[in-house]
Amino acid sequence: MSIETFIRLVYAEDDNPPSLATIRRRCPHDLPGAFRDGRRWRIDLDTYYRTMERRLQGLPEITPAVSTARTLAADDDEAALIDDLAFSLS
Repeated sequence: MSIETFIRLVYAEDDNPPSLATIRRRCPHDLPGAFRDGRRWRIDLDTYYRTMERRLQGLPEITPAVSTARTLAADDDEAALIDDLAFSLS
């Protein structure tokens, strides 16, 4: 989605939402789900919400290695073990 739509959805109840320039500055480093679509920045809202949910729970970011390990986990207990290990290593 575009940055304008992102601001409208995520900061809907905020009296002073961040400006477009602020969001653009955050895109390459701090904004989960941000990616380039040609010259424009886009934001994958599913990735953004999933990452922010993990941050609120105090869980580590899902790196490609952790994501692959979780995919290979046989059950929820193994996935939880992988999360715990990733958290202790971060």
